[in-house]
Amino acid sequence: MVFDASAIMAILGMEAGEKQASSHLGDGAVVSVVNAGEVIGKLVRRGVPFDRAVEAVEALDLTWVQPDPAQARRAGELGAVKNLSLADRFCIALGEARNEPLLTGDRDWAALDLRVPTELIR
Repeated sequence: MVFDASAIMAILGMEAGEKQASSHLGDGAVVSVVNAGEVIGKLVRRGVPFDRAVEAVEALDLTWVQPDPAQARRAGELGAVKNLSLADRFCIALGEARNEPLLTGDRDWAALDLRVPTELIR
C-alpha cells in the first residue's frame, strides 16, 4: 500500500480517517519521500516543531521510497490533471511503479483513470 500525505495526516490525528489509514501500516507499506516531506511541512505550518514533525513521520511503520526518473516522468505527465499537487503525483507514480494500491483521503482520486486501485480513508 502506498500512503498519500492525507492518510499520514489522518494517522497523526490531523484529519479524519485515522482507523482506516492505521489499518494499513506495516506489511510493506510505503510512502514517497516527496509525500513524507509534504507531511512534515504541513505539521510545521500547524505549529509542530520541526524535529517533532520529523520524529512523528519517522515513527510510523512506513518505508520511505526515493523517486526514480521514471516516476519523475510520470509525475510530470500527471501534471495535466487538475488539482493534483506535486506530492500527489509522486504518490500515484510510486504506486503505479510498484503496482500497489494507493491510500488517500482525497475523494477526487476515485474519479481518476489510474493504473492501480485507490482506497479512500473517508
